[in-house]
Amino acid sequence: MSAAADGVAPGDANADGAAGPAPPGTAIAPRAPEPRDDSARRRAHRGGLVSYVSRWRPLRTPRLTLTLLLYIFGLFVAFGARPPVTVTDAAQERYWREMEAADAFDAAPRLEAERDLARAAAATRRANGALCFASAGCRANVARLRTRERALLDVAKRHRDAHATRVRDAKKKLGLWSALGVAEAKALFKRAYDSGKVYATRTSYYDTFWLILAGRSDDSLIELLLRWGLQVLANFTVGMTTAVLRFAWALPSLIASFGAGALSAAAFYGVAVVSAASVASSLLLLLFGTAGGVTYGVVAAAPALARLEQSQRQAERQRMLRERARKGPGAYRYQDAHLD
Repeated sequence: MSAAADGVAPGDANADGAAGPAPPGTAIAPRAPEPRDDSARRRAHRGGLVSYVSRWRPLRTPRLTLTLLLYIFGLFVAFGARPPVTVTDAAQERYWREMEAADAFDAAPRLEAERDLARAAAATRRANGALCFASAGCRANVARLRTRERALLDVAKRHRDAHATRVRDAKKKLGLWSALGVAEAKALFKRAYDSGKVYATRTSYYDTFWLILAGRSDDSLIELLLRWGLQVLANFTVGMTTAVLRFAWALPSLIASFGAGALSAAAFYGVAVVSAASVASSLLLLLFGTAGGVTYGVVAAAPALARLEQSQRQAERQRMLRERARKGPGAYRYQDAHLD
């Protein structure tokens, strides 16, 4: 008897057949093919980054959006933006004349005060020897020299303050946002950046030396390269972070030398620090991206390298076994542990 005669639909018969064996004479209809979604398949075949960017909604992730905007703004300020204040040729000439006048003002007494201070500091260091604490006469002499050094330091500070006031007046006429202020800020960051790069490079050299010296004999070349790469990335991360922090610490003194107002100084400080962080982050992103590509290539090639190493070990084992068979069973007893 058919399913139609009993009042059972073919779909119900298929459903019952999925739970148990179909009764005799029951025809099981083939399952209909699922509809193909070519658009979903094309989206699945796209790259991960492209797919993420296409699905990104900036308003739903405000923190990420703000971070990316600040990063792009910092790069634009560092490499593409022009100083907002235009300096005329007349103002530039007046600035150089005032700077020359500031350097020439009280030059001889200022240099003499600096030389006297340096000689007094050197005399204090020579008198304060290793065993000076054990002699009352030596301690009294050091105290007298330090008093004289402090007096000479006060004289030198008065000359320094007078010179700094004249320099600040000359810079204030150009402005903090002029080409001079932007150039000095970039030069300050370049010094901090070079210092961080030198630290990262020197530390990487030391780490490479100790990695080679303390490396285990059973470590493969891939493991050594990956460990070395991680140490280099960590060193450059510390170096660039230190460079940005050092720049942020030294920037207020540069801003104070222009005599800018509080609002202008705060805005300049924020823009400069964001720009410095963007440049340092770009270098780190480049290093981490390169390291990620190299690591992916190494991991992809690891099975082939492992098979090659295994074949080399097997060939060495076969060679040793043939040599043992040729020279006798007792010739290589000390290599039994290696063969086993």
